[in-house]
Amino acid sequence: MDLLNLALGCDFPAQVDDETITAEIEAVKTFFARREAPWRWWIGPHPHPLDIDRRLARQQVILRSRLPTMVAPLRPGVSLSDTFPPLNPEVQVWLASDQADLQAASTIRRIAFRFPEGQAHDYFEAMAGDWLRAEPARLFLARLGAGPPAAIGALIMGAGLPGVYIMATLPEWGRRGLGKAIMARIVSEAAAAEHPMLTLTAGEQGYGLYCQFGFEHLFDYSIFSV
Repeated sequence: MDLLNLALGCDFPAQVDDETITAEIEAVKTFFARREAPWRWWIGPHPHPLDIDRRLARQQVILRSRLPTMVAPLRPGVSLSDTFPPLNPEVQVWLASDQADLQAASTIRRIAFRFPEGQAHDYFEAMAGDWLRAEPARLFLARLGAGPPAAIGALIMGAGLPGVYIMATLPEWGRRGLGKAIMARIVSEAAAAEHPMLTLTAGEQGYGLYCQFGFEHLFDYSIFSV
């Protein structure tokens, strides 16, 4: 499983010398290499030093992709349902409430994100107390009619700001409105709590969906790896 590594930070004070930055990069590479764990460096649009991409490349850490960060303004007290795209009335969305929900969510996440066999089997169960407490993280599941749980999405508070995380749908249930229904629930709950905005990072498949809910492209994370 790729580990999101924030060890570098990319916010070194101006007086830090090149040798210190080089040593920091090498220390992080060594840490993950010893554990035989793949990883990614997420770097925002305003790193310090500004030429961190050149420094990373010099040590064989290469830019692999860019990940859009998006934000949607929320208007507490305003009926959001009028602004939502059309929703499939046969889709049911509910808040995870027991171990069976967590097990189903782990399976959906593992399959949708294509984790290798043997990985990510108990992602939600391993933190059951956090997910079932529904604060600061709320995990939602969705099904079509009487079908099995087939999609998930989470609303998580961080630094006082709500974010959308872990949006995933089983491939055989795609394009039936499950992700759209979960997004409507997440946006509605964030607005009901009187938050001024909602944020997320978007992959290629979800970008168009998020635009339908009023999300706008704010900036890109640069994703580096060896």
